[in-house]
Amino acid sequence: MTTYLLLSLAGLVGGFIAGLTGIGTGFLMVVVIPIALNYLGIPGEEIVRFTIANTVFATMCSAFVNNISMWRTRQLHIKETALVSLVAVIFAGVILQFFVLKESYPTNIYNTVLIIFLSYIIYRTINKLRHAIHYEEDRSRIKLTLTGMSAGMVSALTGLGGGSIIIPMLNLWLKMDIKKAKSISFGAIFSISLMLTIINLLNTPVANIHYAHWGYILIPVALPLSIGVIIASPLGTGLSDKLSSKTITIIFLIVISAVLLRKIFELWG
Repeated sequence: MTTYLLLSLAGLVGGFIAGLTGIGTGFLMVVVIPIALNYLGIPGEEIVRFTIANTVFATMCSAFVNNISMWRTRQLHIKETALVSLVAVIFAGVILQFFVLKESYPTNIYNTVLIIFLSYIIYRTINKLRHAIHYEEDRSRIKLTLTGMSAGMVSALTGLGGGSIIIPMLNLWLKMDIKKAKSISFGAIFSISLMLTIINLLNTPVANIHYAHWGYILIPVALPLSIGVIIASPLGTGLSDKLSSKTITIIFLIVISAVLLRKIFELWG
């Protein structure tokens, strides 16, 4: 019972912060879900794949309700979102199917990828906050395509949903306002996580787990998480509309830093 309460709480907190910052629920799920999987007796060699699959499922639920909020407030950016999403979906699907779901993707590689990636994002975000200069938006199809490629790869490799790379790339590289970047991120996150969830549902775990009836999606894990994110995500999105772009950036930085410290502890602790 304690594990399910923890999952529900993680869904509430993760959904709220995802709605607030646009980075998806994965930042918290990659910490909480392995705890639940160990409790449920999932074999160690399958922990990473189950973690990514159920993180992505919760992220999909959160992104869905966040996109509805963006649509209601007319903050959707259809063209940019469509291009980033299409490219991200293609790259995420290929990497998940031909790399992550293979037995050669151990936990230490997973954590190392996360640590390197998050460290770079933190450095760039801090640097931008210290040198707060206004730039004209520098948008192009090539940059949007590269953003989608990066988001798809990060989503498949880490389960973070893609928002943690989409927002920094759009904000730091394309000079987009973080609120616009967040809207595009929501659309791309939903597209990526929907496709990855379908793949995870269609794949059978290597280990024989008697309650794994939906591929890598575990109902005891996915259900409490999803309920939490569906309830809390719109609350975070509503609060975001009332905050400045700088405040959202600082919150984003704090969340990413917390995840980085946790993954360092897991790798070397």
